[in-house]
Formats: sequence, C-alpha cells, structure tokens
Amino acid sequence: MLKKVQEISVLCGVDACGIIYSPEEAASQVWPQTPDAGRILTEFNNLPELECTRKMTNHLAFLQARCATLRDKVVKKENDNTKLKARALLCEGFSGSDFAELSPNELLVTANTMDNLISNVFGRMMTLSAQAQNGGVVGAGMERDVTKPF
Repeated sequence: MLKKVQEISVLCGVDACGIIYSPEEAASQVWPQTPDAGRILTEFNNLPELECTRKMTNHLAFLQARCATLRDKVVKKENDNTKLKARALLCEGFSGSDFAELSPNELLVTANTMDNLISNVFGRMMTLSAQAQNGGVVGAGMERDVTKPF
C-alpha cells in the first residue's frame, strides 16, 4: 500500500503521505519518513477546510457515486435495448407478423418507434424537397402533409 502512495507521489508530482496503523503491531508504517510525513500532514491541516475537503472522498461516497453512474448506464442500455427490440418487432411486422403475441406495452413501444421512423422519413423528404426548390432536382414532388395520415 505504501508503495502505491510513493508511486502516486512520483507520477503525479504531488506530496503524498501514507500511514498504516495496526493494533497488532507496535509501530505504524509510514511513508515517507516520519519527519517528511509530519510536514505533509501539517501543511494539509493548515489548509482551509474547503480546500481540504473539496476533492476528498471516503469509500462509501466513492461507491455511491460509482453506483449512481452505473445505474445511469443501465437505464441508458435498457432504453437502447427497448428501441432495438421495437425495431426488430417492426421488421417482423414488415415480414408478415400480426403482432398477436405482443403485450400492450410492447405494442405501444413499437407504435411509437414506427411513428418516430415515419417522422424521420418525412423530415428527410422535406429537407430534400427544400433543397430541390433551391436549385436542385433531388426530391422534387415529394412534399406531403405530415399531419395527415396515409
């Protein structure tokens, strides 16, 4: 453990101090030597409290922050998986599936996905149409009122 403190100190170019205390051992392990460690601790204790605690964390706070980050990643992956599943269901529908085995929630997600895809297609068509009106011929005649159903 003290070797890691030394490595951090050297690699980061910062003063670091490590003290390992064990009730079974008579003397504590200290790095660097006790006078240098005392100087580093004195400098640290003389800093304003805000400066001391600004980047300080304990094991519990570290784990809570890590868990929150991982929870956010899980939620994002679940959302991504839901979208992929809905797209796969759409592909099955285009292949002739009647969606009989889907739950109401799956049907809703699939319908929303289809709506989003249709909106994206018509948005792209509108962009191409606007480009065509500005001098090109790509997409000419592709205008459609997206508020009206097929």
